[in-house]
Order: sequence, then structure tokens, then C-alpha cells
Amino acid sequence: MSTFTHRSPEMQLDKEHTALVLADIQNEFLTVGGVYYPMVADRLESLGVQDNLETLLICAKENGYPVIHSPHYFYPTDGQWVAPVGAMADFLRARGFVLRKDPLSLDGFTGSGADFPERFRKYLQDGETINTSPHKYFSSSTNDLILQLRMRRIEKLIMAGPVGNLCLEGHMRDVAEHGFEIAMVRDAIAGGVNEEGDAYQAAMVNCRFIANAVWTTKDTVTHITAASN
Repeated sequence: MSTFTHRSPEMQLDKEHTALVLADIQNEFLTVGGVYYPMVADRLESLGVQDNLETLLICAKENGYPVIHSPHYFYPTDGQWVAPVGAMADFLRARGFVLRKDPLSLDGFTGSGADFPERFRKYLQDGETINTSPHKYFSSSTNDLILQLRMRRIEKLIMAGPVGNLCLEGHMRDVAEHGFEIAMVRDAIAGGVNEEGDAYQAAMVNCRFIANAVWTTKDTVTHITAASN
């Protein structure tokens, strides 16, 4: 079997048209006790994903780049769905995953699985970060991420998040189809393992085929800083 090796021309950031886009910075994924946390805990630790996510947030904020966060929420009325939702979605919904009381209410939100981890709250609730409407499955096709990007004339995205092979990859595929240029931050991404293999590695393979760049956090900070000067 031959290996197809390719490298895209180095992606260049343009501060005026670049944003940091994160998905699922929530307790369910990043905090002990979260429903999804056990599936990604090993990779979160081995790569230092949470530290790297915070580094990206600090760097973006300090250099004046927009930050857009796409959260994952379900409401009790979503329990009225009767169509099949797929293996992982079915598993998670049965466990009250990212559950909120109502789209118009924050009762019970604080400290819940749907809430933001405490270490990230000051970045995500600073009045500047754009928290989009929720995505329901894996991609951004069910929320307003692309509208928020278009209305800001954003063309280039730096992307990261804890579920590299599902929500984050779904978002990456969506925005690629809409013509955005994408850099994925490989050590600010996690993934689980099942009997078929390593989901993180699967995500990285697909990122290499789809994204315009795959950087480390250190690389990304260098690019952000250079484009700001």
C-alpha cells in the first residue's frame, strides 16, 4: 500500500479576517464527572489539551482576535424526538448529556454538564466571546456559527476542541464546505478509543486531508503573534 504524503502551502493568518473557533468547552467533556470525560481523559492528559486550549484563548484575547465558541446543548423537549439519532448520540442522550432546562432559562445551568469549566469561564463569559446557538448533533449545520463568521467577514479559522473525531471534525467539514481556510491545533484536540481504533488518530488523518494546516499550540501562538505585528 502506498502512502499519499502531502503538505499544503503554509497557511498565513490575517488578523482582520481570522478567528479562534472552539467547540464543546463544557464540563461534560473537560471535567471529572462529565458524561463524555472518561472517553477523552487519557488524551486530554497526554497532550495537555486543557492547558493548550487556555493558551490559545489567552493568545487570541491578548492579540485582539475574535473567539467563537460552539456549545452542545439538549433540552427536555428534545426527548420528543422519535427518529434514530445514531450510536453515540443515543448513548449520550440517555444519560442526560449537556442537558439544560429550557432555551429561555439558565435554572440549574451553573455547575451542570452543559456549563463551562471554571478555568475557562473568564474567557467564554467575558462579554466579548461569541457563544453560538447550540449544535445538536456533531456539526455546525444546526447552529449559527457560519452566520456569526460571515457577519464578521471572517475567512480564516483556528480550530480546536475535545472531541476531535465527532463535533470538531463535523464543524471542520462544515466550514470547509463554506470556503473557510482552516488551521487545526493538534495538541488542543482529544478523542476516545473504541474497538475499531483510536478516534484521535482518525481525526488527525482527516484533518491532514481536509484542513489547510495542522499546527501545534506553540506553532499557532507564533502565527497569531506574527500576524499581529
